[in-house]
Amino acid sequence: MVEIIQTIMLAAPNTHFIVMAQAVLYRGAGFSVVWPQFMWLAGIAAALFTLSLRGFRRSLR
Repeated sequence: MVEIIQTIMLAAPNTHFIVMAQAVLYRGAGFSVVWPQFMWLAGIAAALFTLSLRGFRRSLR
């Protein structure tokens, strides 16, 4: 895959979920191994939640 596309795909939550799920399911990795992917997923979730909450509050006005 082209390097620019790889960089863009780091913003997609499914990329981090797949890496994390494969590590846990195939290699039996613990949280100490998959914590970077978990933190990426938590960060993306927090950002999307913040954006959706802002939009919701704006629609109530």
